[in-house]
Amino acid sequence: MPRFSLFYFPGPHHIGAKIQLNSERSNYLCRALRLNIGDEINIFDGNGALFTAIISKANPRSTDVEITAARPPANSRLYSLTLAIGLIKGAAMDRALQRATELGAGKILLIQADRSNVPLKSDRIENKRGHWERVISASCEQCGQLYLPELKKPQTLEGVINQTENGIVFHSSGEAFPAQMSPVNRTAFIGPEGGWSDKELDLFLQNQMPRYKLGSTILRAETMPSVALGLIQQAQGWQ
Repeated sequence: MPRFSLFYFPGPHHIGAKIQLNSERSNYLCRALRLNIGDEINIFDGNGALFTAIISKANPRSTDVEITAARPPANSRLYSLTLAIGLIKGAAMDRALQRATELGAGKILLIQADRSNVPLKSDRIENKRGHWERVISASCEQCGQLYLPELKKPQTLEGVINQTENGIVFHSSGEAFPAQMSPVNRTAFIGPEGGWSDKELDLFLQNQMPRYKLGSTILRAETMPSVALGLIQQAQGWQ
């Protein structure tokens, strides 16, 4: 798969279908990649299917492509990996989502934690989710991930816990992370920049969730998803 030639477009798609790229995508394809009429790109639908499309109109403001070939959906992972993360501010949240996508998160649950300090009014939630979904899809394009992670709207910690399985918590009070873990559906809980509150730690304890620490170094909340998910993937054998 050529580098930088993978584009996300929600499906369904079929051979012969035509897709019009918006101005941002068209400008990137024509001016940054310097592609022209007759060149091919790859597109994916977020559900594992990969398609080949040929450029039929090349214009930095509006480019058209036509699907010429389709590949059956790629096999999904045997076990799901979920990231449950406390909301953090601005670009740090974008970077956390990017890294979680690259490390194989199939679902991302957003938590309005006690120390998130990111108040989201109802009229802004959908706008933010739309932005974060674009961040995730761009990350898929970069790393070649054909399954788009599902992004849930912000919820309380209790609400998130009730819809997860095999949750593990990363906190300085925990034990050393194990070298091996049984490959199962698993959820990694990452706190916001201020960390988990005592009330939230008690909630994890009530739900019998194991805690793990990463030595004495204090990592940023935006760094933790890549470290945590990478450790889980390694311990479970990169399913």
